[in-house]
Amino acid sequence: MYQIQQMKSLGLYFILVALLSNFNCGEAGSDKKETPKKSFAEIKFQSERIYVGVVDGKTNAILDFKFSNAGNVPLVITEAKGNCHCVQAKFPEKVEPGDSAVISVSFDPTGVTGLFQRTVMVHTNATRPAIELTLTGEIKRDPKK
Repeated sequence: MYQIQQMKSLGLYFILVALLSNFNCGEAGSDKKETPKKSFAEIKFQSERIYVGVVDGKTNAILDFKFSNAGNVPLVITEAKGNCHCVQAKFPEKVEPGDSAVISVSFDPTGVTGLFQRTVMVHTNATRPAIELTLTGEIKRDPKK
């Protein structure tokens, strides 16, 4: 009878050791696992709308839309196109994570009088794949000329 009790105690001891070792392994393993980081490009403009002001209509208005890549992969700009022939945009094709750059927009006011609004559509690989930039202002021509 004594041997049966001793075998039961020994069996319970092994079960207890096995359970405790499983709990420790589970906790230690979960601390070491890292969630994989998502790869993305994110374009952040200082302003998506710029007021040019009042211009004389003789020279082009040139504006810089400043932006940065707040993502963790390179930002690729595939296109920056004005809504009419009078708006042209120059842009970098690639911006590394954490870097800043500009999209330079030129507006030719020939034939335009009064208030105006023009847009540039920017296409990228960012979380917002299409962004509309807007420039507004007023053209006051010298009536004597």
